[in-house]
Amino acid sequence: MKLLTIAQAKRLDGIGLKKHITTGQSLMKNAGRCVSDFAISLLQKEKNPEILVICGKGNNGGDGFAAASILKDNNYNVNIHTLVSEKEISGEGLKYFLECKKKGVLISFSLEIQNSSFPHLIIDGLFGTGLIRDISPKIFKYIQWVNQSNSKVLAIDIPSGLNGDTGEVCSIAVKADKTITFGYPKLGMILKKGPKYCGQIIKKDIGFPEISDTRLGGISWTKFSEEKCKEILIKPELDNHKYTSGKVLIIAGSKGMTGAAILSTSAALRSGAGLTITTTPSSLNYIYETNLIEGITFSLPDEDRGHLDISHYDSIMEKVEWADSVLIGPGLGRSKSTQLLIKKLVKFIAKPLILDADGLFPYIDSLNKLSSKKTPLIITPHFGEFSRLINIAVEDIISNFPTIIEDTLKVFNHTLLIKQVPMCIMKNNKAVVNITGNSGLATAGTGDILSGILASFLSSGLNSFDAATLGAFVQGKSSDKLLSSKGHRGQIASDLLDTIPSVISKYELS
Repeated sequence: MKLLTIAQAKRLDGIGLKKHITTGQSLMKNAGRCVSDFAISLLQKEKNPEILVICGKGNNGGDGFAAASILKDNNYNVNIHTLVSEKEISGEGLKYFLECKKKGVLISFSLEIQNSSFPHLIIDGLFGTGLIRDISPKIFKYIQWVNQSNSKVLAIDIPSGLNGDTGEVCSIAVKADKTITFGYPKLGMILKKGPKYCGQIIKKDIGFPEISDTRLGGISWTKFSEEKCKEILIKPELDNHKYTSGKVLIIAGSKGMTGAAILSTSAALRSGAGLTITTTPSSLNYIYETNLIEGITFSLPDEDRGHLDISHYDSIMEKVEWADSVLIGPGLGRSKSTQLLIKKLVKFIAKPLILDADGLFPYIDSLNKLSSKKTPLIITPHFGEFSRLINIAVEDIISNFPTIIEDTLKVFNHTLLIKQVPMCIMKNNKAVVNITGNSGLATAGTGDILSGILASFLSSGLNSFDAATLGAFVQGKSSDKLLSSKGHRGQIASDLLDTIPSVISKYELS
């Protein structure tokens, strides 16, 4: 499913408006009809339902006026409350406001809450996608009243107060049971707090023309689909053997962080890799040997330092020739010599590569240096790591997410997977928002699990973008499957290892 940023939604509105001016139709009337029809469907079981439509002065309010006018025609008990004065209502919205007035719809004007009784349905037409400022104290109280009501709440296009780009909330937002959105859902409805405030999202066509991504500008954002998962996860050939199922070299772990290497290796094997080799400082080899029963270990002398360093470069490169994909980073540590090793390996490895965790540390404020690689590369930063890579504060990344991503992809031409819920995967002019996962993933080791899954999928021959989108989906789905038994707080990373195979099996056999 396609998603739009605020800027893209405005461009689509402009294109649609030009088309409808030519044909004599009205986008606002079509929107009002969609809202009123859906409102009627929500109230079918209610006897003499009361409806309150809250309107602002912009197009979102105009959609509310249009809906109220149609509801009145259908003999519904509908009232309008607008938080602005009549003289502030303008444009096409004024036309439908005057229609409502002529039809005898009760209309009130005030920033004050009129009474404490709640209608059966509240329709939110206060603010649209363009709101990026904080809510004023008086409007704050009104939205608070809506959220404390026992009414059903239907938002028009987007809940008022929710940022259409980022999914963040401007101090407060309407918490809707349902959101009816026009053309395409907005990116912020899927990210961060978006799902919590939107409730069920219903997409409706109000007559926008077919458009290409180039006409809207910016990145093409889409929501991952389970159908895509079935398309990518094809059943292995009957004559597959361990050497053709994918060979993964894992360069990970150090003293105190052996678990990262063990988790990523186990995840690669659970995701279908036929063989894994995991490098290990010889002083820690016993831990790796004890925990990696199916994986091969490659012990490298470390004089009891407990980490890999530049002296291991030649030995590791010999194993690179054997591998179908290489993972660098989980738990490697940040010693200067380890960073030198990482940078040299990244420069000369010509196999599909994943850089995760400590593997990203040498590229602080120099992400563009990774663009010179000619072979497939996936990087998997969380927001803190991404902040260091591009030297922009985390809070600025969150508040300007689509713009920051667009700027980043101008200097980074490989696959970027940002670890959040939901995870976002980007490359060139494409961005995919994952549809699985929950806060149970906010625990140590889940990033190591993800990197192992990605390494396995890359080793099977998938391109980097498909491997990243599929890997994010599988990990998130595995966590979702654990909710019934572990909840959100009770999940630990190793729990995922037992659910990954059952998630994959569902799709590869379909």
